[in-house]
Amino acid sequence: MIYSFFAICKKHEVNPLQWLKHALQNIMTINHKKIRDLYPQNSKKLIES
Repeated sequence: MIYSFFAICKKHEVNPLQWLKHALQNIMTINHKKIRDLYPQNSKKLIES
């Protein structure tokens, strides 16, 4: 599971620590229909802004 997490972050050029911080800070406020925005492949543009 951990290897998969790092592999998906590497594949999408996302810093795992930044993504994890972003996801944990936003998980309680995001609409359940937009939960996919927290996936590493979808959150790169959100983390950079």
